[in-house]
Amino acid sequence: MKTNDRRQFLKSAVISTAGLLAARSFPAWARPSAMSAMPAITPPLSVFGYSKVQLLEGPFRLQFDQNHAIFLNLDEDGLLKPFRQREGMPAPGPDLGGWYDNSDDFYVSNDFKQSNFHGFIPGHSFGQYLSALARAYAVTGSKETQEKIHRLVRAFGETVEPTGKFYVDYRLPAYTFDKTNCGLIDAHEFAADPIALDVLKRATDAVLPYLPARALTRDEQEAIAAKNHRSIAYGWDEPYTLPENFFLAYQRSGDKRYRDLAERFIYHEYYDPLAANQNALPGMHAYSHVNTLSSAMQAYFFLGDEQYLRAATNGLRMVQEQSYATGGWGPNEAFVEPGKGQLAKSLDYTHASFETGCGAYGHFKITRNLLRVTRDSRYGDSMERVLYSTIAGAKPILADGTTFYYSDYNNNDAKKVYYGQKWPCCSGTFPQLTADYGISSYYPAKEGIYVNLFIPSRVSWIQGGTPCALTQQTKYPASNMTELQLEVARPETFTIYLRIPAWSDAKTRISINGKQAEGDVVAGKFFAMTRMWKNGDRVEYEIGMPLRLEAIDPQNPQIMALLRGPQALFGVGKLPASFSREQLLAASPSADDWAVQDASGKITFRTFAALGDDPYRLYHKVDV
Repeated sequence: MKTNDRRQFLKSAVISTAGLLAARSFPAWARPSAMSAMPAITPPLSVFGYSKVQLLEGPFRLQFDQNHAIFLNLDEDGLLKPFRQREGMPAPGPDLGGWYDNSDDFYVSNDFKQSNFHGFIPGHSFGQYLSALARAYAVTGSKETQEKIHRLVRAFGETVEPTGKFYVDYRLPAYTFDKTNCGLIDAHEFAADPIALDVLKRATDAVLPYLPARALTRDEQEAIAAKNHRSIAYGWDEPYTLPENFFLAYQRSGDKRYRDLAERFIYHEYYDPLAANQNALPGMHAYSHVNTLSSAMQAYFFLGDEQYLRAATNGLRMVQEQSYATGGWGPNEAFVEPGKGQLAKSLDYTHASFETGCGAYGHFKITRNLLRVTRDSRYGDSMERVLYSTIAGAKPILADGTTFYYSDYNNNDAKKVYYGQKWPCCSGTFPQLTADYGISSYYPAKEGIYVNLFIPSRVSWIQGGTPCALTQQTKYPASNMTELQLEVARPETFTIYLRIPAWSDAKTRISINGKQAEGDVVAGKFFAMTRMWKNGDRVEYEIGMPLRLEAIDPQNPQIMALLRGPQALFGVGKLPASFSREQLLAASPSADDWAVQDASGKITFRTFAALGDDPYRLYHKVDV
């Protein structure tokens, strides 16, 4: 490191340390009674602050920047319009359209044969947009973003009144309030909004009369809807996802009421069988029943009861057991009954194979929490498969709310297309997820740092009182190489843990400053490098990345997908009825694609991110 560069790093490190101390000394409004709201369980791995991890140039930084720009420039009156209208207030500004509008157009018949989703859930994702902006501010320090957050919180607060008029004849009160809760606690925590917690207190008062007494199942809610409402959609609420953000509201505010509400909505009907290793997934709405596993994790953290950890662990394993090769799950937004080949059957009847934005967001949260508790690298494997084979290929959200929703794995004419209605649920989770890429990549531990995702990025932290930074340069997974460059203010002994994917082979190599690292490299484990690290030390990591085939389910071993590393490869163009195993495993790189040779010539295969608008096929009949 050049002398001037070193001086700048040391100066930045002093500033960083001061910032860390300042973060622990919030003014009185920021953390009232916070010490009384500490979790019962502290996982061995922590989470970096958003500002500590910066994405460098690459596809994931591009996704983050695009989403940040979209939501930073959204019309504020348009965002607030549904709330103002339902409260009888003056409501200037444009209708945003789609699901978001306050409209009487929505209609779905009980047999689902007729539907119009305009005005489905007015204002539903406002809280997620607020949350995404708060996280983006924490990443970037953009004053413009912080000012927009503060304006939105203040203006939204003006629409909140005690009777909860907004929720009168509202289809999904828990669904929308949960997002509002998330947005307000994130505005408080990450954007230092001085009134967000007060607004949350009043918003909670307003919604409580419209929430059930406990976490009702979908079946229970639909029975109530059939008796009391004109539409089955009133039975689609998700009160069982409420505990996650109620527990976090308790932690961030110190207000015990939020802990009491979190416990009130714990989803015992779902968690209890999962904790006993009984599969409770079949027929359940997929995304919300993965999302509520994060509520189980927060229940474990705050209540200290291991049944919730078992529920989350078993639940995710059962999800993975019926996942596609991409890591996606939930054909037609539902889990199938295992052991009957239903995942293979879905390839012929649906184009709605995986709720990409929502599913990836929920998947990242649960794998991140389980990785923090267990240090099991296979949760990182699961996370990166979803990253590269689903959300990395999502079409960008457009300024008018046009959003990519479903990944399509249909065997006949699968395509990447935008969803038909503007501002659906995935428009809320996608920007939250892209803001979370950095904190999902690295995890601080007492003894060092865990490197989980291999994306161009820079992380900074304090180790043993020493300011440290690690910069990762890579084109992974197009390349199987990544390089880590260390900056340390002075020599410091600690451990760097590298995730070794379970699919990697014996060609995996790790070197430090050009010399092979000591120790056994074991697939499916973290590789620990403990040493006195010096400024400028370099780790080079080459991951053996063989081609492999995965069957869609045990009942259909001949229906297989081709994968390389964390990426599924999709056949494009005119495809034969079947391939041989040898043909697929002999695929060779060709520019940015892969080529499979069969009797008719070369067949092109592409990653999900590289697919354009042409039809493709994920699964193929393989002649054994």
